[in-house]
Amino acid sequence: MVSRKKDRRYLQSRQAIVEAGITALLANPEAGMSQIAQAAGIGRATLYRHFESREDLIKELVLVCYQEIDEALAPYENLHGRAAIDKIIDILMPMADRFRFLINLWSFIEDDKDLRRVEARMDQEMADVFDQAKAAGELNDILPTWWLVAFFNSTLMAAWTLIDSGSATSKEATQYMKQSFFSGCGSK
Repeated sequence: MVSRKKDRRYLQSRQAIVEAGITALLANPEAGMSQIAQAAGIGRATLYRHFESREDLIKELVLVCYQEIDEALAPYENLHGRAAIDKIIDILMPMADRFRFLINLWSFIEDDKDLRRVEARMDQEMADVFDQAKAAGELNDILPTWWLVAFFNSTLMAAWTLIDSGSATSKEATQYMKQSFFSGCGSK
């Protein structure tokens, strides 16, 4: 017998649920399991075979977003300083839907210790990159590292907001973010 986790139909169904769940919850953070099942093109019973509750589904969706971010950044983990920051911006900009999803469900993430731990790890990894850039003289060493993390995240959100509203293309928003971040936080 084939394990459920390896069954092709099971995996295809699960992928459809992930994409539909993110899309549905982006459009309406209060979307219920019925709406998500309908968006995924499956029945509620199938959805409940994959996830016992809406909370389990949301937690899985958040973990998938974090995993996608980690996987996208992994090939560049040997970069340091400004080169790493440039590449991180290039990679994260097209992932706007994933980040907007995470932000829309931030209260859920804050209430879950496992998700908070993943978020803290990712923030610490950014802080380490910023510390490397500060040590190399590429970022202003007077600015506290956690200020740089918060500023980076806020600037990234501003760029995604412009893309989402149609006020900028992804390429333009990437350029604006790099200009803003490095002009505001670069070494003096």
